[in-house]
Amino acid sequence: MPDNAAIYISDPSLLGAKFLKEFKEIKTYQGVQKGEQATGLKVDLGISQILMNFMPAEQIQTHLNGLEGFIRKVGCANNDKLLYTLSRVRYVRFVIGCVINPGFDKDGKTLQFLGNFACGLNGLLFVQNSVLDYDGEALAGALRGN
Repeated sequence: MPDNAAIYISDPSLLGAKFLKEFKEIKTYQGVQKGEQATGLKVDLGISQILMNFMPAEQIQTHLNGLEGFIRKVGCANNDKLLYTLSRVRYVRFVIGCVINPGFDKDGKTLQFLGNFACGLNGLLFVQNSVLDYDGEALAGALRGN
C-alpha cells in the first residue's frame, strides 16, 4: 500500500535537473506534464518509486490554511516554535504531494531521501502526521511526541 508525504517550499525555481542530479539515490527521474504544463515528477529510488505531484496554484492557499489549522491543533513545543512554524508555512509558494510506492521501506531510506530532498529545497516535510523542518526537526505532530 502506498504511503504519502508532502513537501512545502518557498522557491520552486530551485527544483530542476541540477538539483535532482545531486541525489545519488535517484536511479531515474522523469517529468510529468499535462499539455505544456509540468505537473510533477516520477522519481525511482530502486527501493521505492515516488510520484511527486505539483499542486495547482489555485489550490495552494486553501491547502495551507488546512495545514495551519493542523499545526495549531496539534501544537508545537512552545509559542516561539509555533510562531516560527506558522511563519514558515506563510512563505510557502509551492506544494509537492508525494505518493510513495510500495510505501516506506523498513530501513528508512525513502524517508531519509525525502528529508534530504526537503532540506535541499529549504522546505518543510509533512510525513507520518508530522511537520518536519528542513533539518529534520519535528516541529508539530506525532513525531514530536504530541
